[in-house]
Amino acid sequence: MTRSERGGATLHVLFAAVLLFTALVAATLWSAVSTARHRLTAAADLTALSAAQSLTASQYVDPDEPHAAITPPKTPCETAARTAALNKVQLTACQVTSTAVTVQVSLQLDLRFTQPTMTSIARAGPV
Repeated sequence: MTRSERGGATLHVLFAAVLLFTALVAATLWSAVSTARHRLTAAADLTALSAAQSLTASQYVDPDEPHAAITPPKTPCETAARTAALNKVQLTACQVTSTAVTVQVSLQLDLRFTQPTMTSIARAGPV
């Protein structure tokens, strides 16, 4: 090995380590965003379905039953807000028509360097 070749392997190993670290960070970020997107889409679907169910649900309470919970009927958007909160997302829009409910939910990701907000829209009719 000549004097001019000293340290060449160190630079190659250092470059490979930086490249590997960058690939691992990118894979971790992609995984976090992909998982959040799937979770958000599922939450939007569940929120829309529960709101659509409340379009036709009759909340009859038997007054003769001693343990009956007397609660006023909930509107589809109130049902959607509760379902969204249970799924740890925020209901940002709710539109009710006579045959369907359209909801928009959002989720703020907590990544190390940034906090992007993701949104998803779902529509469902009465079940």
